[in-house]
Amino acid sequence: MATSAAGAVLVGAAVASVVADAAGWVSVPRTVQAGLVLATLFVLPVVWVGVHAVWVLRGRAELFTAAEEHPRRRPTDRQLFDHLRNEHPLTPLWWMVAVLGGLVTLGLGFALPFALADGAAGAGVLLGAGLAVSLAALALAVPGIRRAARQGAEDEKRRAELWSLPTAVERRLTIPLLGAGDGAHLGA
Repeated sequence: MATSAAGAVLVGAAVASVVADAAGWVSVPRTVQAGLVLATLFVLPVVWVGVHAVWVLRGRAELFTAAEEHPRRRPTDRQLFDHLRNEHPLTPLWWMVAVLGGLVTLGLGFALPFALADGAAGAGVLLGAGLAVSLAALALAVPGIRRAARQGAEDEKRRAELWSLPTAVERRLTIPLLGAGDGAHLGA
C-alpha cells in the first residue's frame, strides 16, 4: 500500500511538473522534469514489482514453515494465490528488469552516437554510463529468469507433495503474477 501511494505521488509530481511548465504556471527545470519522467517510467515499475516480490517471498516462507510444523493444515485459497503460484515470486521482477533494461539499451544505444557527433562529451559520458548499466541489468536478468524458473518448479513440486488441491485452484495458480493470460510473461 505504501509503495502504491509513493508511486501515485511520483506519477502525480511528474504529470504536474510537465503540465505546469507547459501551461506557463511554474518554470520547472528540464532536468527535474526528465528525472521525474524517467523515474516514473523505469524505476517505479521495478520498485513496485520488487516490493510485491519481497512480500510474496515472506508469505511463501511463512507458509512452508507452517507446513513443516502442521503438515495437515493446508493454506487458504487466498494464501495460495498470494504466495504460492507456480512461478517463483522473483520471476516477474527479473522479467521487468530485462524488459526495461532492453528498452533503455535501445534508447541509449540510439542516442549515444548523436550526442558524440554533436561534441557533447558530458552527455556522451552520461549516455555511455547508462548504456553500461542497462547492459549489466540485462546480463543479470537473463540468468535470474532461469534461476527463478527452476525455483518456481521446485516450489510447485514441494507444494504438490504437501497439499492436494482442487483442480480449479491448481488452474488459478498457473496464472502468472504479471497477468499475461496465455501463461507467458509480457516479455516472452
